[in-house]
Amino acid sequence: MILTIFFLSYFVNPIFAVGYVAMLLIHEMGHIIAARAYDAIVRFGGFTPFGAYIEIINKTSIKENAIIAISGPLCGLLATILYLFLFYFLKDYTFLWLSFFGAVVSALNLLPLNPFDGGKVIAGTFKFFPLCFIPLLAYGIYRMMDQMILLVLFTFLILYIFYDFMTTRRRNRFKDLVQYKKSTRALIFLVYLLVFVLLGALIVTMVMEYREALLPQIDLSQRFHEFQQWLSSIIPW
Repeated sequence: MILTIFFLSYFVNPIFAVGYVAMLLIHEMGHIIAARAYDAIVRFGGFTPFGAYIEIINKTSIKENAIIAISGPLCGLLATILYLFLFYFLKDYTFLWLSFFGAVVSALNLLPLNPFDGGKVIAGTFKFFPLCFIPLLAYGIYRMMDQMILLVLFTFLILYIFYDFMTTRRRNRFKDLVQYKKSTRALIFLVYLLVFVLLGALIVTMVMEYREALLPQIDLSQRFHEFQQWLSSIIPW
């Protein structure tokens, strides 16, 4: 965590660094609060430069897993809105970057595939939802035949959707869906979609309104060169 704050302070600024770490912790607190509401034994797993994670020691039901999973991105959405309000009031573009970055990270985390939170929500609600993306990805492959990177990416996503679906099926998790009402599953799924749509709307709005400001005016090549020189001064290569 300290290293993450150090590097982000150097390449962006200290406010962004602390805000980034706080955003990750707010996300994990959402998981922890929901898990403890079900008397789950929760342990903070650790922190990485790309996110934090928790560990649930005792067994929870597929319904509880879905609610615990959606609680993190829901708190991430609240953090994104909070940073956007701070930007409007303080006129500091650092909070705009934090809000945009938080929205993108939370939206990616809601992808309906494991190991993302979205995959856990879908496993406990509408298990066939990821298969709905296959026709869109297949059409993307058809349209992007001349773009090798996108072609490989879309093909990989289709294969991974099938793999993730069959893996979940082999674990017999789908049979657990009958353990709670369809109305409850529908409600959790609607909350999932609502959070996804709100995050997408925030991303689109910020891009349309602040397209230029969202790219920090940082010369990364110069920064890396300065950092390399600093390392060379203290470490014998």
